[in-house]
Amino acid sequence: MLRRVQDIGLAPLLVLVVLVVAIGAIDHKFFTARSFASLLEQSTPLALLAIGQCLVVLTGRIDLGNAALASLTGVLVAKALGTLGVVAVPLILIGGALAGALAGWVHVKAQVPSFIVTLGAMGVWSGLSLMLAQANTVLVLDGYQYVEWIFNRWYGIPISFVLVMVITVALMAALRGLPVGRQIKAVGLNERAAAYSGIRTQLIVILAFVGSGLFAALAAVFQTAQLQSAGASTSTSLLLPAIAAVIIGGTSISGGVGGVGRTLLGALVITVLRVGLDIAGVASAIQPILYGLIVIFAIVATVDRQRTVVVA
Repeated sequence: MLRRVQDIGLAPLLVLVVLVVAIGAIDHKFFTARSFASLLEQSTPLALLAIGQCLVVLTGRIDLGNAALASLTGVLVAKALGTLGVVAVPLILIGGALAGALAGWVHVKAQVPSFIVTLGAMGVWSGLSLMLAQANTVLVLDGYQYVEWIFNRWYGIPISFVLVMVITVALMAALRGLPVGRQIKAVGLNERAAAYSGIRTQLIVILAFVGSGLFAALAAVFQTAQLQSAGASTSTSLLLPAIAAVIIGGTSISGGVGGVGRTLLGALVITVLRVGLDIAGVASAIQPILYGLIVIFAIVATVDRQRTVVVA
């Protein structure tokens, strides 16, 4: 029964419902439209980062650098909005995609494990963002109107979450309907068989990293709009929660199984959990420990032991 629930993707939804009910029982103010709208808004940068991570994990890889890339692109967009205006946003998205492509290219061409390449990339992106921000918070003083609308509400409904929902549904349709979507999962399930069937596996892996970089930059735009500022480590703390969201959502760490819709649910679970921990008075310093334990437990509970678990 547990396996059936997991297979059809209900597990993260059930966990989400249980968490919402539990937190609502502790704090009745949680059950308000304003509270739910705020929660959905909080989840959007994490959801976007996790969706990008999911694309890489589906191929059997992992991107440890996407949160640092989000910090870097956040600093860039905060600085560029005042001079370039709205053009800064698509330029930053292209830059994020190119950064992801570079990491993916090095991984497949040098045949170096993805966690090593992206760990190195994390150091590069973190160093660059620290240099650009000069260890300060970069305030968006000019050009904020170009991104401010993202966190407006339409009749109480957060526009930011609606955008994430639209992006998620479109990506779900693409992964199911387009050849590249099916090929991403095929590479994750059995890369050698995928190559024998004619799939250009290296190109598919690079495209997955392009997606991760693109969504990291998009998460940065959302977070900059949310905070009206950016810093060298603004998004760095989202790395572990984003990975946790992917795993909790039911995407196999060894690749081939899962999807972005489940990852969105996983991101909501992590966001609700964080709110619940704050309500319960759990120190923020302890929360990363809990996220790490959640990742370990989720992998142990859901991994298919008949397949290789090591990330490529």
